[in-house]
Amino acid sequence: MAKHASIYPAPEELEAVQTLVSTVESALKKVSDWMDGLNEPSGKTAAANGAEDAATEEDTAAAETKPDATSLLCGVTRVSLVAKGLLIKGDMDLELVLMCREKPTKMLLVTISANLPLQIQTMTEDKYEVWSCVPEAAIRVCSTKNPRLTLKITLSSLAMRDDHAHAVNKPRSVCPLQARVTDLKSCVVILRVLRDICNRLPVWQPLKGWPLELICEKAIATCNRPLGPGEALRRVMECIASGILLPGGPGVHDPCEREPTDVLSALSAQQADAITHSAQHALRLLAFGQLYKVLNMDPLPASKPSPRVSEGSCHKRLREDVGSDDRDFIKRMKVLDWRMTDPNHPMNALMRLNQIHPGLQYRLLSQSGPVHAPVFTMSVEIQGTTYQATGNSKRTAKLQVALKVFTEDSEGIVSCFVHQYQSL
Repeated sequence: MAKHASIYPAPEELEAVQTLVSTVESALKKVSDWMDGLNEPSGKTAAANGAEDAATEEDTAAAETKPDATSLLCGVTRVSLVAKGLLIKGDMDLELVLMCREKPTKMLLVTISANLPLQIQTMTEDKYEVWSCVPEAAIRVCSTKNPRLTLKITLSSLAMRDDHAHAVNKPRSVCPLQARVTDLKSCVVILRVLRDICNRLPVWQPLKGWPLELICEKAIATCNRPLGPGEALRRVMECIASGILLPGGPGVHDPCEREPTDVLSALSAQQADAITHSAQHALRLLAFGQLYKVLNMDPLPASKPSPRVSEGSCHKRLREDVGSDDRDFIKRMKVLDWRMTDPNHPMNALMRLNQIHPGLQYRLLSQSGPVHAPVFTMSVEIQGTTYQATGNSKRTAKLQVALKVFTEDSEGIVSCFVHQYQSL
């Protein structure tokens, strides 16, 4: 999660992306209306000729609405990273696909690129650079202020399906991925981390994009239980290291194609062998607890000091007026002090609180935060007083509640514990 937090775009970048994409989408809608208006006089002339030929009023109305039904631009769709939510720092490729009724031509591309800046100026005061790229059948829109973002608008048409146009298949790959990864915990997080690996290591570059997304989805979806980020990354590496990319392997079926298609068919034998070898090396590092080398990050610091160091620290002298029973209790509490804050210890604060007050009912008040960093709020009622705390999991939140009870109501807890201790 620390690696994911370092590569996840800042809120300012995400806001700039949303502003750019929304502005261009609205401007393209106005461009479509403007182009339909150019054909409107011809539609009205056809309607007038129909009236002179004794056509009915219903036929005239139908003739007037005919240009809308034959609009040159059918719609715009978000594709690639912006639609799948896989943006990371340093890799902000934004892309839209503009669907046309007929096969796009150079004249149509130039017309749209010439009118698009005018429509953008009517919507916002921000300055954008717009230029056309004829070899790619695309229009690029670039923001002039930081963060500088570039949006690619690719013209395509359903009439080009038989030509195996790449832009036609892009919108079809968005919905299946979103539907598959919605219920898969950590899948989107692992996809962002693996995309960062593909950007850093040239060996992984051929796997970047749709093949990597399908491999992650299939590897995580076939597990019979939810996986955390670390387990999910290990499972994906195990899948690739097993040799599915090598020639003669099972391959990966493309769910967006009508005919059986292997998304790994474009990989050469040398590329597949290099990726498999890299995944096997990463798996060895994971087995020896060196995940930070795979992710190219510094090792995380220790979560807490050693128990021996804590026990060897200096403590205050005991009060002379404390009874022998109370002294034994205080000694035990000092020994258990560091253990109570450890959620993995069998006698932490949560266990101690349940021992003093058996039958406590913990309630989940709310769950907030993004999918990769949830925040749970738990509460418990003790002797008419309600305590609540938050944590990144329900277990951690309950532990924080117990620690809060010991902190705020230490006298009541001590009296209850002393009473139980003396009754033994």
